[in-house]
Amino acid sequence: GTYKNRYDVTLLINGLPLVQIELKRRGIELKEAFNQINRYHKHSFKGLFHYVQIFIISNGVNTKYYANNKLQNFKQTFFWTDKDNKKYSNLSEFAELFLEKCHISKMIAKYIVLNEAEKVLMVLRPYQYFAVESIIDKVENSTQNGYIWHTTGSGKTLTSYKTSQILTESEKIDKVMFVVDRKDLDYQTTKEFNAFSNGSVDGTENTKNLVKQLKNSRSKLIITTIQKLTRAIKHEGHQKQLEAAKDKKIVFIFDECHRSQFGDMHKDIMNFFTNHQSFGFTGTPIFAENANKYRTTRDLFGECLHKYLIKDA
Repeated sequence: GTYKNRYDVTLLINGLPLVQIELKRRGIELKEAFNQINRYHKHSFKGLFHYVQIFIISNGVNTKYYANNKLQNFKQTFFWTDKDNKKYSNLSEFAELFLEKCHISKMIAKYIVLNEAEKVLMVLRPYQYFAVESIIDKVENSTQNGYIWHTTGSGKTLTSYKTSQILTESEKIDKVMFVVDRKDLDYQTTKEFNAFSNGSVDGTENTKNLVKQLKNSRSKLIITTIQKLTRAIKHEGHQKQLEAAKDKKIVFIFDECHRSQFGDMHKDIMNFFTNHQSFGFTGTPIFAENANKYRTTRDLFGECLHKYLIKDA
């Protein structure tokens, strides 16, 4: 009833085993390595091996990574790609890119998400990683805006949550505002954001709560609807209270930015706050040929910072 297991490669970072690599011969199904790690979970991942964050499985030709999560499914194992979605599945190419010291440290320190609701770890896919990195680069090194074009169903909520979370850690930024259309702040979005950070979504219609959050220097991440934000800045009583917030450095992240950003509400928000950058996430950007009131996504947000289209998916 006892098992002896000999692991292939353990990567220690600051002395802790944080990455575990399981290798198979060429020609052997990659799923065998995945199943073997599941077996290790049951029998021998104890003590320090509870600290493992990322698993890597390879048969030389195909190499994938995934988060340490007992409930993991083989479908949630990912190939690594470059910014243009070119896949690197060969073990030596993967190791050179993904296991480069700075990169693997960054993946563990910044790009692992603890899903609070299910108490499991999640790791970002490559296109999510590059999208977040491109927004962070824009915020840190310019005053320009931009948008992310990721296909429907590619996990934009997780990407935008991670972007918001990393930006709130910057001392240069006073507030990060994640803005959705009222139709989209549905049960699903609220549930997903609260799963990553419990209590982060104020789903009420109450504008006073939003004004309080804007005045409070400690609440750096605010999730709200575009309708509620417009009401807050238009209301005479609230305007006086928001005087101090007007000039603060605010980063706006607009979810599904193709939908509600072409009317007066977007314009009013951009005119009210004086020191801001805004970024949009969309699965269907507006181009000149399908322009909404003659304005395109590029007119509103500037250049496309990262693409992950249906052909890449």
